[in-house]
Amino acid sequence: LDGNDGATRQIIASATTVAGSTLRTRARFLLTSNLFTISGFNAASSEILTIPSASAYTAGATWYHFLSSWNLATASGTLYVNDVSDIGSPTLTDDTIDYTMADWGIAASPAAGNPFSGCLAELYFAPGQYLDFSLVSNRRKFISANGKPVHLGATGSLPTGTAPIVYQHLDDAEAVANFATNRGTGGDFSIAGTLATCSTSPRD
Repeated sequence: LDGNDGATRQIIASATTVAGSTLRTRARFLLTSNLFTISGFNAASSEILTIPSASAYTAGATWYHFLSSWNLATASGTLYVNDVSDIGSPTLTDDTIDYTMADWGIAASPAAGNPFSGCLAELYFAPGQYLDFSLVSNRRKFISANGKPVHLGATGSLPTGTAPIVYQHLDDAEAVANFATNRGTGGDFSIAGTLATCSTSPRD
């Protein structure tokens, strides 16, 4: 996290219209609380999922590994940061999240608002592929016992056997603009602005 503490910073966000400002499902660092928060909405625009972190996260040199999953039918939700549970008080309403939005953005809203200031090594988003991350064996599909990221496969299919709808990453020495290429099944993204290579790696 490089900056913008106290401001909303989107990791992934959906909008009801292309480049629209009415946001729905999203993961972000939230305003002055600096909490990592996941929100999900049903087709009637009611927020039925909220998973906040218990801890605040602000700018610094530390790499963080965020891992979250939810199953609203069983009121189950998890949030692990660097392999340690860090979930606050969640809302887990038994209803259906509407993921069929018109537009999605990574590291900003689809309208290029709420920009994320920092480095993203990977983004994996797989609605409908629930894994209970309270089980160590499921977390090890994403993070090793020594806290390093795990290889998820060329399309991100290794954790569940099915490629996620969104999987963004770069191979070693790959052009930074290729981060917009979705290795998952949901289609590529276009770049607004300029991407830069991070000066460090989460594997170091």
